[in-house]
Amino acid sequence: ANAINVSNKLYRKGWDALKMVCDVRADAIPITSAKASREIASDYKYKLTHEQQKGHYIGCPTVEDDNKLSWLTNSSKVHSNLAYKEDYEKTKAKIHIPVDMKSVVSAKDCQTLVSDLDYRQYLHQWTCHPDQNDCIQARKAY
Repeated sequence: ANAINVSNKLYRKGWDALKMVCDVRADAIPITSAKASREIASDYKYKLTHEQQKGHYIGCPTVEDDNKLSWLTNSSKVHSNLAYKEDYEKTKAKIHIPVDMKSVVSAKDCQTLVSDLDYRQYLHQWTCHPDQNDCIQARKAY
């Protein structure tokens, strides 16, 4: 009796006979319908518990119905607006312009042409002999 229960050959023969009766493929109709009904039941239970717990956390169905929560949301909006304005005021005067921008370079060139600063600067130190009067006069002029 024990040899019949342990026999691998008889086990396989019984399994093959059972496979002919049952359809155990993953895409078989009973298996797919069982999976779908399980998911439907799970979604139904989730939605049912969600509807039961909906008003328990805050005491009201919506935030607008609760005075404290509506005040809290409004105060957080005002606070974030103030923080935004403070950051804007801090960075308002800081202007970042690239140095090699065409308009900036041309404005600098125009400024050097317009200003008389170059006329007042000594271009170089004059070196000349003491008997060259024209160089000495030019040195005094500049």
